[in-house]
Amino acid sequence: MNMKKTMILLLAAALLSVTQTACRSTPSLAGTPPDMWHIPKIKVALYLDVGCKGGGVIHWAELLKSSPDVACTFINAADVQAGKLKDFDVLVMPGGSGYDRYTQLGEEGFEKIRKYIREGGKYYGVCAGIALALNDPKRLRLIPYTREKNPVRGGFSGAVKLNARAEELLGVPAGTRYFRYHDGPLPAKGDPVPDSEYEVLATFDSHVMQKGKSVTPMYGMPAMIYGRYGRGKVLVTVMHPEYYPSTHDVLGAGFKPLVGRPVTFTYPKKAVRPLRVACYAGEFDRTGDARAAVEDVLALAARPDVDVTYVSGEQIAEGALDHADVLLVPGGRATRCGRRRVRSSRSSPPTGTGLSTRPPNSDFWHTGT
Repeated sequence: MNMKKTMILLLAAALLSVTQTACRSTPSLAGTPPDMWHIPKIKVALYLDVGCKGGGVIHWAELLKSSPDVACTFINAADVQAGKLKDFDVLVMPGGSGYDRYTQLGEEGFEKIRKYIREGGKYYGVCAGIALALNDPKRLRLIPYTREKNPVRGGFSGAVKLNARAEELLGVPAGTRYFRYHDGPLPAKGDPVPDSEYEVLATFDSHVMQKGKSVTPMYGMPAMIYGRYGRGKVLVTVMHPEYYPSTHDVLGAGFKPLVGRPVTFTYPKKAVRPLRVACYAGEFDRTGDARAAVEDVLALAARPDVDVTYVSGEQIAEGALDHADVLLVPGGRATRCGRRRVRSSRSSPPTGTGLSTRPPNSDFWHTGT
């Protein structure tokens, strides 16, 4: 019996020694505040150059810069050509014009994007971002879909059905959600893409067309597609999940199948009655430096006494300025955004707005309110 007790004591002492050694050599998170734990941020490149325009572009920039989970860098065509994509986990292609991006990047730039994805990079495309991914001429040819040939449709808040596979991959409930849609390309089945596989995660359950036009119904057409290209991953959507706060959970969840975890966003607190600034977002890519223009607007939007909304020329014509104090025009191109609704240009903010300076390369305009 004494021998057995001795063996037990020796074994316990040995285990204690091993545990203490392990504790000394391995740092413990016990007692450490969660915000001190080191979780690497997702390195995201947001493409901003010719062809990137519309409110969705600035919404992407604002949300990614606000996210505690993301280290966001704005890149342009020159950065792609220089091979800088290798420094990022995800490339985000926002809305605008896919063709304009081709004229800027060319086939050489497109091949650099393909190579980045083939070798393990991740591609997240919205609207023009999915147009670029199609298997069509002057496109990236990432997904086995072609553009449905139809006239311009217009924009609306449309019903989209997320399926069970979307719930499994993104972690958001399956069912119908309403997203912003604005003239996005509707994918139709095309030729296969080598070394790739894809699946549809969402389909349209609504329809829009221009008055008097006869177009293919949108019902049942793909709205979100996910898959693999080489060793990389691709998630593309026809709709704009970045546009409405009610769909930002889907936008953030889109990162989960790409990098293994979703992204969250934070929202700045505003004054009880902030200055209401309508920012014309129709031509960020025509200001000479889209990245600088977006940075300027983000700096203004970060102020607690300013509330910035992003409007298109179409929205201005429909009366979007009726509830704005000031119209901000990056690049000062007011004639391109419904000048008839604006009183006069100014090189400095209107008196009484509480703003002392204007963002560089921009003009403030009276809205008539």
